[in-house]
Amino acid sequence: MRKTFSCFLLAIATILTFTQCDDNTESMGGSIVPGTDIITARTDTFYAKSNTILANDSILANTSDVYLGQYTDSESGTILNSSFVTQFGCTEDFEFPEEGVIGDSATYTKLRLYFDKYYGDSLNTMQCEIYELDNTLKEGIPYYTNLEPEEFYDNLKEPLAKKAFNVIDYQYHDSILNGENYTRHIEINLPNSIGNRFISKFYEKDAEGNHVGKKYFANSEVFINEIFKGIYVKCTHGDGTVLRIYRTRIDVGFQRYIKSSSGELDSIQSLSAPFYSGKEVLQTNKFDNNDLKPLVDQKEFTYIKTPAGLFTEVELPISDIIESSDTINSAKIAFTRYNEDGGYATTPHTNLLMVRKADMHKFFLKNKLVDNTTSYLATFDSSTNEYVFGNIASMLKYCHKEHEEGKAGADWNKVVLIPVTTTKDSNDNVVKIVHDISISSIRLRGGTAYDIPIEIVTSKFME
Repeated sequence: MRKTFSCFLLAIATILTFTQCDDNTESMGGSIVPGTDIITARTDTFYAKSNTILANDSILANTSDVYLGQYTDSESGTILNSSFVTQFGCTEDFEFPEEGVIGDSATYTKLRLYFDKYYGDSLNTMQCEIYELDNTLKEGIPYYTNLEPEEFYDNLKEPLAKKAFNVIDYQYHDSILNGENYTRHIEINLPNSIGNRFISKFYEKDAEGNHVGKKYFANSEVFINEIFKGIYVKCTHGDGTVLRIYRTRIDVGFQRYIKSSSGELDSIQSLSAPFYSGKEVLQTNKFDNNDLKPLVDQKEFTYIKTPAGLFTEVELPISDIIESSDTINSAKIAFTRYNEDGGYATTPHTNLLMVRKADMHKFFLKNKLVDNTTSYLATFDSSTNEYVFGNIASMLKYCHKEHEEGKAGADWNKVVLIPVTTTKDSNDNVVKIVHDISISSIRLRGGTAYDIPIEIVTSKFME
């Protein structure tokens, strides 16, 4: 696995200072370096092996963005179907009007799915179904993109609602769709029994007639557990469009009496109470791929495919590298992307995380950042069509030491390339790393057709 392509003299070591033996010790330090020692450095090339692996339960699904729709990948023929589970919260100490709601009932209950990006055909007709949850998502439990929604809802029940939709909502005039105040969304009518439940729980009284319903709206946690556990949104028809949804909201319309100019409560005011999902409450995606095995079996290159599907695994020749030299100064490895004309589905991921295979789950579970020893981050360079990890020497040393001490498992010399998105602070420091679950697919040089070079710069003392 090793090929030496150059050997050169980095430094002709040191000018020794000879001192005469006398009582003056000011310069005796220079005499302890042997006069025949020189430092040599050389550049070697070693080769790593790579293959494609299934992500399976490796992708955490908790995210502020969710996806809805279905898309057939023209490259592989695999079908991606995306649905999601979400909960809704209320503002702290939420209140309906003190004077009450006319008829103690809702005038409408609407679900709105706000999206900021879509993949595919804007004219394509899709259909989704909405189901009410019987069980809640739990804080502190990791949910992955291969979760089973049936754990949260009864699939034998009729859906709360069905909706056929397009990216372009034809019920609005172009002047509205293109206006500054319009936000793209899918609007779905829910049964008013949902809105009525919210209202009736708020005005609930105890046996003594005391108003006790406000306690159910103290915060989102109480609201979710006591009133409405959430919904499952499932794509049931259509192919070719996927929406990225950044906010889901339920609006409960109602009316109340207000004082008119005469001072009497004889005028009617129409209002709406919003209940939001998003970052404040839990939501999770469910991704289905019909068959990714043919891509895993493709040996001439490797895949990275999201939102769910495939990672690239790399086996590093760590023992060969470590045993070749006293000191490893640097170790560079680059992964070249195949150029493809496949539209949005083959848009390269911005960032790739290299993480030890043994650490790939806990990295995300523990919200870690790269430490440049067990994990590294590379950004796609469009000028070279590569992801370059400039110096992974610390990882090579760390893994070898752990292996020699008998602390490593079977995958001690393997890493995984995972697409991620990053959040930065005002000083451009990365403060958060999560899975990239955008729709994208890339092929990398590797597999059986290509061994990936690792350029190693080493140095040693020559006697």
